[in-house]
Amino acid sequence: MMKAFMSALVGAIVALLPVLAFAQEHGGGHGGGHGAEAAGLPTVVYLQAFNFLLYAAVLVYFLRAPVKNYFSGRGVAFNAALVKAQAAKDEAEAKKQEVAARLAQLEATANQQIAQAQADAEALRVRMMKDAEDITRNLKNEAHRTAEFEVERAKNELRQDLLNQSVALSAKILQEKMAEGDQKRLQTEFVDKIGANR
Repeated sequence: MMKAFMSALVGAIVALLPVLAFAQEHGGGHGGGHGAEAAGLPTVVYLQAFNFLLYAAVLVYFLRAPVKNYFSGRGVAFNAALVKAQAAKDEAEAKKQEVAARLAQLEATANQQIAQAQADAEALRVRMMKDAEDITRNLKNEAHRTAEFEVERAKNELRQDLLNQSVALSAKILQEKMAEGDQKRLQTEFVDKIGANR
């Protein structure tokens, strides 16, 4: 409470001092008090100097703590920013060194990786050639088996046709040249023999 009262009092004095100085300046001029001005500096200069010093003292008194706090806060913020910037710089430097190390490792292993890729490609080519040869051989074998099967099937069909034609022709000849009783007996024997040969 006392501090607030003192602040208000000092503020009122500071606000009224220029008015007093102005009144002093004009009041002294009418009274014929020009003697001090003739000897040296005018009274107004002294009053203005006093007014300035009073303002400066009041400003220092009231603004000392906020200004000090402001600049100390700025100093802390600056130091924090400096620490942060240093940490970012250190991190960037570490990443730069890591990237440089990885590049060096890649360059060192590049020839090895190229040789490995060429060996892998050659192994793949050999495996593909072997697979192609196996497929070709299997296709040839399958084609040969299919051809043999088809030839055998054609032979069997031809035999069956020849047999059927022979039976039909024999039956016809027998019908024409043999007696009916002999014909039936021969047909039965012939059919039995053919059935036994199958």
